Amino acid sequence: MSLLLMEQDADFLKLTNEIFTRQLAANHTLNNMLTDRARQKMYQDVKYNIDFLYTALCLEDDGIYARYARWLYQLLTPLMTGCSRESLRDIMTEHYELIRTCMSKTLSYEKHDRLHRLLNGAIKATAEECDAGPPAPSSAPVKYEKEVTRYLDCLLQSDTEGALALVTGCVKEGIPLDDVCSDIVAEAMRRVGELWHLHLISVDMEHYCTSVTQMALSQFYPLIFGQPRKGKTVLIACVGSELHEIGARMIADLFEYSGWDSIYLGAAVPVETLLSAAEKYQPDLIALSVTMPQHLPLCRNAVEQLREKFPKPKIAVGGNAFTDTKIWKSWNVDIYTEDAKALVQWADNTL
Repeated sequence: MSLLLMEQDADFLKLTNEIFTRQLAANHTLNNMLTDRARQKMYQDVKYNIDFLYTALCLEDDGIYARYARWLYQLLTPLMTGCSRESLRDIMTEHYELIRTCMSKTLSYEKHDRLHRLLNGAIKATAEECDAGPPAPSSAPVKYEKEVTRYLDCLLQSDTEGALALVTGCVKEGIPLDDVCSDIVAEAMRRVGELWHLHLISVDMEHYCTSVTQMALSQFYPLIFGQPRKGKTVLIACVGSELHEIGARMIADLFEYSGWDSIYLGAAVPVETLLSAAEKYQPDLIALSVTMPQHLPLCRNAVEQLREKFPKPKIAVGGNAFTDTKIWKSWNVDIYTEDAKALVQWADNTL
């Protein structure tokens, strides 16, 4: 899973540096053994943890950091094979306590109460995850379970030709194209992400699956772009340094299939670029996608600036970062939805 780290707040950058320095100072053997690359990776891991802490603090959402703690524990369990679940829990707890110690030296006092609450929540979530036992991939059947399973099997067997043929075969068999995108391909990719998280597939396999899926959907572009036009425009972007774009690309395709003109800006779109595009294209709808929670503050900022400068367009937000949180309800947006088909239907009915 490719991640582009966000630019940190200055105080939290100091916190990251303090934690990293103390970790190395506490273990001279480790310090001497680390290569430059390993040292850089260790620093990035610390920074990633602090990015999530800053996000939770900025958005005033305690659940973000607790969910991250659960996700991180699940991620590390199969990696640290020589470490029991209880030992991993203790290691993570020690790390959260180190953050607590370091923040007194680097962060202003008015932030401490909220940060203590976030760290307490992370420690509690880690303990609960330890007691819950190892997770298993979701096996709940979906509407097109047979097709999802077959497509996922093709991906995991590196059968590119089979994956492409299966997707086109679904359409030939009469399955609506929007169902193929949302209910078959998107569900298979959700399971790919889950398998990566459980270390059942590698990063390169996840990237391969994404590449093949983009290729599979591109087969339908003559059909997608050949629909009668409705005279409506949607502007779609992944905000800030967000690199996960396949969901947003799928939304653009489904809007085109429904007769809209889509302006798809792609991944890692700066707010300034988004504002410039909104002024140029005057869209009826702006759809913003966020996969990683640490990009939510920037998304909120984008929404605020768009509302101030362009009050007419509707604004939609979505993506995995919003799962299990109602943070979007306090934003000035018109809709949040997890389902691309539902967003298109809402837009057709509303606009």
